[in-house]
Amino acid sequence: MTKKNKIVAHLIGALIGAVGGFCSIIFLPSLELQNILTGIIILVFGIVFHIFVHELGHLIAGKMSGYGFVSIRFFNFTIINKDGKLTSKKFNVVGTLGQCLMSPPKQINGNYPFILYNLGGSLMNFVFSAVFVTCYFIFSPLSGAWAFNLLAAIGIFLGLLNIIPLNFGIPNDGHNALNLGKDEVTRHAVWSILNVNALMTQGSRLRDIPTDQYFFDNNVDLCDKNNSALVISVAIQHFGQLIDKHEFTEAKAFGENLLSKAEKMIEVHKNELRCELLFLELISECNKEKIERLYTKDLKKYIKATSTYTSRQRLLYAYAKLFLNDAVVAANVLAKFNKACLSYPFNGGIILDNELIALIDDLADKSST
Repeated sequence: MTKKNKIVAHLIGALIGAVGGFCSIIFLPSLELQNILTGIIILVFGIVFHIFVHELGHLIAGKMSGYGFVSIRFFNFTIINKDGKLTSKKFNVVGTLGQCLMSPPKQINGNYPFILYNLGGSLMNFVFSAVFVTCYFIFSPLSGAWAFNLLAAIGIFLGLLNIIPLNFGIPNDGHNALNLGKDEVTRHAVWSILNVNALMTQGSRLRDIPTDQYFFDNNVDLCDKNNSALVISVAIQHFGQLIDKHEFTEAKAFGENLLSKAEKMIEVHKNELRCELLFLELISECNKEKIERLYTKDLKKYIKATSTYTSRQRLLYAYAKLFLNDAVVAANVLAKFNKACLSYPFNGGIILDNELIALIDDLADKSST
């Protein structure tokens, strides 16, 4: 996170505290312990409720704009639409509390609707806030009517937090909508990201997706430091495709170049690159110095936070088998990998990671002989 973003984040944190204090004074009938505890319960419920409403808003707005439903996530609980059937899975993206992903409509002369889809979450928060304010006036004679105002305040705050263009390491909805409106390359990139995600959710592998479905312009340098975070996301997809094709040398060179040049890359993508570069080092030279330089304390935290990813357990399996040479640790990791396969939403990724697990075993056997 840049110094500017850190300052903004601190200001937002202070604003949250101020809003919380304001709500406790204005909306609570008194500062008695019982009312404070009730307010805290309503606050927690309101946040969870408005996260649900926010993602539902993206879904409704997307359908109105011609998008197809792919998946919706609340915290790490994910519902995916595969072959017309809804299935629950487990997935999370560090730094986000929810996400609604949809398949985009066809582009017409390079354009497609994006404003309503991006801003639909905040608009739904505002709609429900208006409903709660109305309920307050209807039930104002009752002693607990103040709770409706608190729920309305939470919705307004979360709606503004997402619709005002901000970037705290991950760009918010307003920031994305602004970039999409200004830059044609970014619009192509986001269309590609959504399209590839939809194909992968249906079971496709990155290596099987035609180049023109994701690599939107061969004349664009994906590693250019001036690219937006959204354009860089396409580079991450290309990096993943090289790994899926087992073009490990090319993937390593591309990933290292991207990591060193892409100044606007979000921290989540940096950590994804670091994880895969660590894996590529483990299955190639397995240089102790390089591995220790990559396997930092911060990366270990990220790996733990994304432990439900099959690729993450595959990385830990490679570390145990090829670096630690510890069969017991490897067996424990393999059990976690098999468990992750049961809840991971991308079948193509599961197939790839099983292939790479077999590759790790082959390399370990060759090393031991």
